[in-house]
Formats: sequence, structure tokens, C-alpha cells
Amino acid sequence: MELTTLIITLSILIVINLLGVFYSYLITIKGFLNPIKLQSRSYKANILKKRLPLILFNLLTLILVTGIGLYFFADYIISDFISLEWIIVEVLFVLFIDDFYFYFFHRFMHENKYIYRKIHSIHHRATTPFPSEYLYTHPLEWMGGMPGPFIGILLLGGVSIYSFWLLLIIRNLHELDIHSGLKSNPLIKYFPFAGTNEHHDLHHSIFDGNYASSFVFLDKVFKTDIKSKPRFYNR
Repeated sequence: MELTTLIITLSILIVINLLGVFYSYLITIKGFLNPIKLQSRSYKANILKKRLPLILFNLLTLILVTGIGLYFFADYIISDFISLEWIIVEVLFVLFIDDFYFYFFHRFMHENKYIYRKIHSIHHRATTPFPSEYLYTHPLEWMGGMPGPFIGILLLGGVSIYSFWLLLIIRNLHELDIHSGLKSNPLIKYFPFAGTNEHHDLHHSIFDGNYASSFVFLDKVFKTDIKSKPRFYNR
């Protein structure tokens, strides 16, 4: 693994997530974009400041794990570039395997009451989530969720570094978006399998159901989709 490649990879993680913290600041402290908030509930005072230590700890750990993993296991994860069309195949395949894994891992954390109480309940303190709260989790939770994309990558025998970078960008931006507490961009309707902000925000409001992150049809297939909105939702 070349040093330049490693630096670009980690820079993607750092830049996107620091922008996510700034985005969270604009939403929670400055009240920007209030007209398109999904919930009428206000954010608690100093909520970002209180959550930031765990968010930054998990970001730092994510950077270290990604860097160390790439450095030592690049031969198993990264393969040769084939074509632009194959990048699309690699990215879509890994995203689906990742979300299939995440659906059952996430559902397990809710249905196992001990795991929920000791681990996943930390993330669900975010009843009115803001972008960076996707990293507001027990460290064991996000580490338990990490195998998803790597299962997909290993099933393919590795992906090109360009696919890997694209996966990092998509996954991080998607997590920031679905935790933003804002209405989805109207363009999302042109991506029929894409997870919406409304779908995941309902999960944070009601707790049970809507376990998928990207491919929301999984909740319909396994009959865990939430069909009604709470009264504190903006209509």
C-alpha cells in the first residue's frame, strides 16, 4: 500500500466527517435549515458539545482501524482497476451486502434487550438526530457493524482503490444525511432503493422498525417497516 493512497483514503474520512461536525453545528446551534426539519421537537441545549467527545473518539478509532487495516490487508481488499462499469458493479454489490448485514445486526441489537440496554441504547439517546450522531455510538456497536462492507469486498476478491474511495464517500455522506433530521432531497425519488432521511429518522423516533439503512425494501420484505408518523412530526 503506497503512502499516497493511504493518505488520500484517510483524508476522505477526516474531511467528510469534519464537514459533518460543522453541518451539525449549523443545524443544532445556528438553527439553519429549520424550515425543512422533520420533527418539531427542538434540540437540547449544548447537545453537540455534550456528544462531541464520543463522536470524535469514534472518528479517531475509525481512522486508525481503516489505516491499519489497509496497510496490513491491502492485498486482500484492493484489486486492480478493470473498468468504470465494473466500479459501478463493485460499489452496488458491496453496498447491498453491507446493508443486508447491517439490517440483521441492527435488528439483533434491538431484539436482544441486554445488548440494547448496554450498547445500542447510547445511539438511541439521539431521538432528534443531527448529522454527526451516526458516530454517537458505543465503540463496540460500530466495530460490530464494520464487517459488512468487508464481507462484500472479500466476496468479490477485492475492489479497486477507486471503488473503495467511492464506497467511503457514499457511506459517510449517506450516514450524515439520514441522521440530519432534515427532509430528504427531492432527487432521492429517482433512486428507488435508496434509504431516505424520513425512513431512518422514524427509527430514531419510534426505536423499533426501519432497521435498514440504504436498501429500505429490506424492511418491507421482513415486515419491519414503520407505517405511521408520531404527532411531533412536521406535516
